Amino acid sequence: MRHHDLLLFGATRNTGFCIAQQACAEGETVAAMVRPGSNALELRKLGVTVVIGDAFEKTDCMRAVAKTRPRRAISVLGGKNTAGRRVDAEGNINVIRALEEEGVDLGQFVLMTSMGSGEQYDELSESVKEWLGGALLAKTEAENTLKASRLPCWSIVRPGGLNNAVATGNFCLLLTPDKQRPGYLSRSDVATATLAVLDDPRWSRCAVTIQKKLRKASLK
Repeated sequence: MRHHDLLLFGATRNTGFCIAQQACAEGETVAAMVRPGSNALELRKLGVTVVIGDAFEKTDCMRAVAKTRPRRAISVLGGKNTAGRRVDAEGNINVIRALEEEGVDLGQFVLMTSMGSGEQYDELSESVKEWLGGALLAKTEAENTLKASRLPCWSIVRPGGLNNAVATGNFCLLLTPDKQRPGYLSRSDVATATLAVLDDPRWSRCAVTIQKKLRKASLK
């Protein structure tokens, strides 16, 4: 069984694919668990090892971990499948349990959720809770499972709104979100930030919010 530098869950598109692109460009050996029926062609073109598996099945997650023996792992799982089943809690919890139980020597695990998850939820307006509450509560359940897990090194990253704009590098990492920092973030920038958190022990066992800088000259 070949050891991989990084195992991704949720990498066929959007931010997860950006993470795969950047990690491969940096010369890392990358693997990804891909849902049956998903198009993994672009991942394969990058040189990513593709493992077919469904995050709703813990045994599939365990098989992906056992096959790739990752040194680090990231999950960006979120949303609903075609049947309307939400993966934010159940799928991410299966990933966490698989990493715990498979016994790999994992250096760091990063779980991507969203601004408004965890302790941030109570500060949201009722309209936001009505609109996004189901997803945010599911993400919070996954966060709480991670915090209570046996994994020694983990981080949670919480980006705000995302778009497909070109990366600018205009982002910062905050332990407490700043409401004065409006605006959407490029998925490429969020990928860069997530990989930075993955490899920086200062963020271990922390929940980090990714937001725009107030101004490009900011040192934050």
